[in-house]
Amino acid sequence: MNKAMRTTAGCDDVARYGSLAFDGSLPLQGAVEIGEHLMSCDACTNYIDQVAKTIALIGLRPPTNRPPTLREPDRRDESRAAAGEPPRDLESDAALIRTQAWLVSLARAIDPAHAEDLVQSAWDHFLTDDPPTTRSHGQLASFLTKRAREHARDDDARDQAWAADLVRHHPHNPADLAETDLPDPGVNEDWRALADLDALDPDGERAELYLPDLYGDGPDREGWSAPPTAWPTVANILSPEAEAETAELYSVLDAALDELTSAAADAVYLVDIEGHSVATASSRLGRSTNDIQRNLVEARDHVRRRIDDYLATS
Repeated sequence: MNKAMRTTAGCDDVARYGSLAFDGSLPLQGAVEIGEHLMSCDACTNYIDQVAKTIALIGLRPPTNRPPTLREPDRRDESRAAAGEPPRDLESDAALIRTQAWLVSLARAIDPAHAEDLVQSAWDHFLTDDPPTTRSHGQLASFLTKRAREHARDDDARDQAWAADLVRHHPHNPADLAETDLPDPGVNEDWRALADLDALDPDGERAELYLPDLYGDGPDREGWSAPPTAWPTVANILSPEAEAETAELYSVLDAALDELTSAAADAVYLVDIEGHSVATASSRLGRSTNDIQRNLVEARDHVRRRIDDYLATS
């Protein structure tokens, strides 16, 4: 089928754009169509769920051992400190914004239907500390998983929850689009072209990085050859009763991060571990936002596969 004429999303779109849909980086119409597809496809819902949990678990890794290409910004921050200026990345407003972004990402992975409630409860709880204290990602994750257990999650409604989540967390709703510089992905436009992600072309170089689990031809073309399966909940993965298993999973995750290309490692470190926006990562690394998005897709998919292999055999 000519993709320029497609009006609905398929499994190939979820495999190709799922990570970007989670980030809100696609045109709104793309998020809507992918969400509609999730309503009737358990395999693709599992895939989005895996992507969300991968991002959340990456975000729980400590911000240590910065990639070599990020050490120059560290040296600039040391110079700022010597001059009596605050480090650029530790200013309170920026830190709060990054913490909020990370909390939202984790809460969506824990329970997409109640993510906003979970985040609000975390702020309500920790902002009452007197005096206010900084909480680690581990402490915040522990609080969120405990609160998540208070919600009776209906697995049968999971498809609907993720479908709604992708649109709810998109940075622009239809009312906003007229007031932005973003192109309006209307019914006569192709959001795939508007996404401007040529390097994710399934016919392009290294396409296997992005569409490796789909049939290339035959009656099941562009369907999953090995449908993604459901992972345990984040609450179960991080459960105190599963401490040994969690430590082993983190070892797998850290090894996967070490296997990334330097470009992918830099992007995932700044965005998924430190909590910077794609725009900030683009500025700091001197690369286009599309490059950063492609790096994130590559990094997350690699880590997701390593975690999936581990969970399948554990």
